[in-house]
Amino acid sequence: MRHVHRKELLHDHLLLSVKGQRLDGKWGSIHTLALHENTVAASALYNELVAAEVCEALGLATEPRTVTPGRRPVMEIAGVPHELIRWTSRRSDQIAACLEELEHEYVTAVDDDGELKFLPVVSEQARAKLNRIAARKTRPPKQKTQPLAQLRAWWKTSAILTSGVPVDIINSLLEYARAAAAATRTGSPRPIPMGRLRPGARTRGRGSGRYPASS
Repeated sequence: MRHVHRKELLHDHLLLSVKGQRLDGKWGSIHTLALHENTVAASALYNELVAAEVCEALGLATEPRTVTPGRRPVMEIAGVPHELIRWTSRRSDQIAACLEELEHEYVTAVDDDGELKFLPVVSEQARAKLNRIAARKTRPPKQKTQPLAQLRAWWKTSAILTSGVPVDIINSLLEYARAAAAATRTGSPRPIPMGRLRPGARTRGRGSGRYPASS
């Protein structure tokens, strides 16, 4: 199911049956624990396939971006300003803030005798559980379904007003991303739109540099 919501990114949901057909033709219950243990891997694979299809259809490319130092980079569409990506991450910021509070409560919780209930360091397993709690606590109430065209208009307006990305870049984002993809494939320096240059900075190479030509 494709889910379109004003305060969330466009995303898909998948409903899996707990019944499956074995190699001998008989039907039985699926080992749900194995499904649960591979949820993250399945989600990552799905995201990779979607990104590959989008890039092929629109002439784009992906590039690694470090979100958290020391952790594996995530793949993003080349040429999309990081400020715009941050604008779409407000939900993640809310979860992260709530998670920080929950972790503090976790490491400072005491029993009736005043002794710490848990270890002073949050384990990966405990952090995963706390992250799910934070996601539930910060989840906004569901709103009435709106047409996709209306949502896209609202997303664009919101990005122009609150992301900090110049309006001309947002209006020509596809062309800019295509040029970045072409530069990524050829290894040439990526053009920088004038709206993102610091005062006194100069462009490198072609023309005014205000907008890269689409490939």
